[in-house]
Amino acid sequence: MIEDNNINSPLGIVAGNGALPSYIAKRTKETGRPVFIVGIEGTTSKDIEQYPHCWLKWGQIDKLFDKLKKAHVKDLVIIGGVKRPAVKNIHFDFGLIRNLPFVLSLFMGGDDAVLSSIVQFIEDKGLRVVGAHQIAPELTADAGILTKQSPSKKDELDIEKGITTVLNLGTMDIGQGAVVAREYVLCVEAAEGTDQMLERAKGLRQWGSKWLGRRIGVLVKLPKPNQELRIDMPTIGPKTIELVADAGLAGICIAADKVLISDKQGTIAQANKLGLFIIGKNIQNNDYDINASEQNHKRQ
Repeated sequence: MIEDNNINSPLGIVAGNGALPSYIAKRTKETGRPVFIVGIEGTTSKDIEQYPHCWLKWGQIDKLFDKLKKAHVKDLVIIGGVKRPAVKNIHFDFGLIRNLPFVLSLFMGGDDAVLSSIVQFIEDKGLRVVGAHQIAPELTADAGILTKQSPSKKDELDIEKGITTVLNLGTMDIGQGAVVAREYVLCVEAAEGTDQMLERAKGLRQWGSKWLGRRIGVLVKLPKPNQELRIDMPTIGPKTIELVADAGLAGICIAADKVLISDKQGTIAQANKLGLFIIGKNIQNNDYDINASEQNHKRQ
């Protein structure tokens, strides 16, 4: 939780898609802290309308900071899935024009550089960016098995191979996930995201379908080294469980304390219903400090 002088001001939430923005708002209000949500037209669920809010179009930078200032927001959470908008869908206001070099830079380079730039841009405006996991730490998982089903010894070998694969991918800013079966890397996550990667895994059923009466293969989901966790923590949810099951996989391994679980109770229940495992792993690697992004940006 955030414990400092900002706690008495409303928590600002820039909301992407999915249920997490509303969950963060609900969780924050339960602590007695007010919230103010900024929704993106065409992206954000209308569920945010039960809270103080406003709606913006892509590119309305002046309006964004004006609304946050009028709501007396000092801390800002950016949560929920978004995709980089097509240029034709950007609404040009004076704020966007003034910051055009910065905006154009968002269409170039890898995610890590882009997200770090966004955080710096926001904090240069006098706001502090905080992570959803700092507001609602229960959204992440501790190390250990979360489900009734446990990974087998063969699953553990796939998990080990998957962790190594994702760590190596992360150093090149490629992706956050991989699917491994029989210690063979079936596919890795790139720009298409986890869901599309799992759809590809589904097409490789000769590796991921039930074998000798048991599902085989795992999804491994971890942050990249030095990933900006405050606005880009990896996430799984009930849909992830369904796609893993459809791909014939046995379960999911996530980094303990560093992956969000949307609808945690429902996600675990769905995994139990389908006979899948979810396990949280503490990642031990001298070249991989997944706390680095938070340490680098920590305010003194």
